[in-house]
This record gives sequence, structure tokens and C-alpha cells, in this order.
Amino acid sequence: MTTLDELRRVPLLDGLSEEELGRVLEEGSEKVVRAGEANGREGEPVEHLYVILDGELRITKRTSDGGETVLNVYTPGNFFAEVPLLAGSPFMASGRALTDCRLFLIPNDLFRRLLSKNASFSHEILQTMAERVQILQSVTGQREKLDSLGTLAAGLAHELNNPASATRRSAEDLRESFARLRSLGSGLAQAAARGELDPRALDALEEFVAGTSGAGTPGAVDALEESAKEEELALWLEDRGFADAWELAPTFADAGVGTGDLDALSESVPSGVRGDALRYLEAAIGVSGLLDEVEGGAGRVSEIVRTMEGYSYMDRAPLQDVDVNRSLEDTISVLGYKLGGLEVGRDLDPDLPRVAAYGGELNQVWTALLDNAVDAVGDSGGRIGLRTACEGDRVLVQVTDDGPGIPEAIRGRIFEPFFTTKDVGSGTGLGLDVGYRIVVGRHGGDIHVVSEPGATRFEVRLPVDGPAGGGEAMDVEWSLEAGR
Repeated sequence: MTTLDELRRVPLLDGLSEEELGRVLEEGSEKVVRAGEANGREGEPVEHLYVILDGELRITKRTSDGGETVLNVYTPGNFFAEVPLLAGSPFMASGRALTDCRLFLIPNDLFRRLLSKNASFSHEILQTMAERVQILQSVTGQREKLDSLGTLAAGLAHELNNPASATRRSAEDLRESFARLRSLGSGLAQAAARGELDPRALDALEEFVAGTSGAGTPGAVDALEESAKEEELALWLEDRGFADAWELAPTFADAGVGTGDLDALSESVPSGVRGDALRYLEAAIGVSGLLDEVEGGAGRVSEIVRTMEGYSYMDRAPLQDVDVNRSLEDTISVLGYKLGGLEVGRDLDPDLPRVAAYGGELNQVWTALLDNAVDAVGDSGGRIGLRTACEGDRVLVQVTDDGPGIPEAIRGRIFEPFFTTKDVGSGTGLGLDVGYRIVVGRHGGDIHVVSEPGATRFEVRLPVDGPAGGGEAMDVEWSLEAGR
């Protein structure tokens, strides 16, 4: 039976609190795999993140010639299945125990909660996931899915970096501020017990704290105006003997506390404890602000995870009613780290009907088209455009850029498998053969390009009612063409 001590020794769970570890132990489960037995075969559904407690597990992947290649051997402390969990896909490789293995299973819903709420957990997952995606890219023949996973990993890593780092910094500052707040509060309580502070004054101080904590000035604040407020407050504090006046003033200014407020508070507090009272007020406001920062960071991480769920179509049937506008927005979010300062124009039909489609595969098409548009405009600060419209029983999606255009000599080859204009080692190619197979072979739609210098336009048309026969008739042809 798994114990808390065993979970504490797992590097992935190192940043979790005792309470979080307790929940992991309660919601997770243990599994024993005997030597020679399989644990998860390529193509089987994934419902857990697996953590190895004891033993060794060999990971292999099928090759195009029917053989297997060894990807890795996992030992105690290693985890796996994070990639298919995030991508909403089945096992991308198979596992077999080299020795008796004891595994700890973290269910998918708990995995996603930890990913969105714990910075160290998400950092470890993303770092490992990025490394494993690179390994998979070197051995798999299904490059379209791996390109999508690579985009997902890169987008997650980039988008989560800022809120995760900010949340960690705020949490560290919060620990220090809370310790100071507790110390100052204890001192004021003792002063009240000794009769040096009227309990009514202490109540007035608490009311003042409640009225100012988290009440910062809404909206954008002029930097010069903010600086002037800080200076005024700092000078007020200096005049009353506060050596740390310039450290206290910014917190008061951010919360909208003025010198008039401090005058009123000072009159209600005896001079002997006035310094501690004002410092207590500053600490309380600071703690409230840091809590707001932590909440904001966690909210941003949750929103990013929601976007990634939409992009990868986790926990959904293969054929769904897809909101094309939403899928385009999700793809833009995932590619935000690449879009940088580029202008992305949108002309999306708000009344666009949903289409019956394979949502995750359509996102691969949008990713390839947008990725190529980014390459086309380069670092010139060009413009990329998105447009959607309804054309009878079809939905139109246009992706445009103002780059140099596609030369006429190669325009007729851009949808050929493996055709690329990039040098060896500089990328995976245009990726348009994958898009062609998905749009035409998989969905019964149409994709073509119109291009001249300064104006390239890819047009994708999809049937609103979905693939003929629900996609079953086309699956065989598309699967054979994709080499599955």
C-alpha cells in the first residue's frame, strides 16, 4: 500500500503541500505489474498519470515495418502518460515490466487540477513532456499528430511560464508578509491586553483594514500620479519618524490610502503603538494584494488549461459538433508564442453554423496554415488575417498573409506529401499534405491556395453536415494514405 513517505520521495510531487499530498494519496490508486506483463498498449485509452514506485518499465513503439523500437526504460520516480492525457489521445507507446513494478495511478481529473494549481508540478510535467515529444518525433510515422503535440507542449510551456512564475514569487512573498502580519497583530493584541491600546481602537483598526485591503485603484493608473502619491505618503511617514517610510508608501498608494486616511487612523490610536498599527495596516494590505496576485495567476493557468482542452478536444468523441470560430481562437492562443507582435486580423461570422468534424484534426489544419503564415511574414511585422463565412451547406475558412507569396513554380506541389521549401533540420516542412488529407480525405471538404506577392490566401471549405457516412467510408482511404 502506497504511503505518504513514498509520495514525498517522488520528484514530480516535491512541490506539493502535505494537504495536497494527502488528497493525491486519497484519490489515487496502486497497481502492481509483474515482470513480463504489459502495462498500457499503444492505441489503448489513457485515464491516469502513472508514477513508478518500484521496478523498471520498458517503453516501446511500433515501427512502420511492424517491429518495435525502445524509447526508454523508466525507473522509480519516473512518470508517464502525461502526453496522451493532455492531448486526449490513446497510449502512443507500449509499456512492459522488466521487473515486478509497483505503480501509483493519478486519475485524469486530479492530474489536470494539479497542473493548473501547482507551479512546480506543471513545470516538471511540461519539461518532461517536451523532452518526450522530441523522442517521439524521431521514431513516429504519424508526424501530423506529433506536430500537434509539439505545438501544444510549446504553447503550454510558454503560456504557463509567466503566470506560474508570478504565482510562485507571490507565494514566497506572501509567506514573509504573513509572518510579519502575524507578529505585528500579536504585538497589538498584547498591547490591548496590557491596557496600552483601547479595544475600541483595535476594532477601528480592523475595520480600517477591512475597508482598504484589496481596494486598489481600478483600471490603469498614471505612473506620474502614482509616483506623486507615493512621495506624499513617504514624506508623511518620514515626518512621523518612520525609517522605512519609502518601503511602506507604495503599498498604501496601491490600495488608495491617502495621508488623510492615515491622519484619521493615527488620531484613534495611542502614540505608543501608532507605529505598529500603521505597519500592521501595511502588512494586511500587502497580504491581501498578494492573495489577489496568486488568485489571478491560478485563474490564468486555469484559463490556459481550458484553452488547451479546447485545442486538443480532450474527453470528447472523435466526431463532434465543432465551433470553427472557437477552434481558430484556441489555435491562436496555442500559437501565441510564435505570433509575437504580428497583427492578426479577424473577420469571423458570429452566426457561423457548427460543423460535424474531427475537432482535434481540424486544429492541426489551422495550426499548419497559421504556422506557415507566420513563416511567410517573418520578422517584418506583417499581417495575418482570419475570415469565416457560411456558403450554403459549407463553412469557409480563409487564412491570409501579406508575405512574399508562393512562387508559381512550386504552387502546384505544396500539398504533396513531404514536400517542403525548408532546409534539412530547419523544420518539419509546410505540413500542408497533412492538412489536405484531413480536409479532403477525412472530411470531404476542399482546400486550395491563391497567391501573389503581398497576398496569399488559403481557403478551406467544410461540409456543415460532416463527412459522408459519418467519416467511416473515408477513414479507410485516409488511413492507408497516412500509412496507418
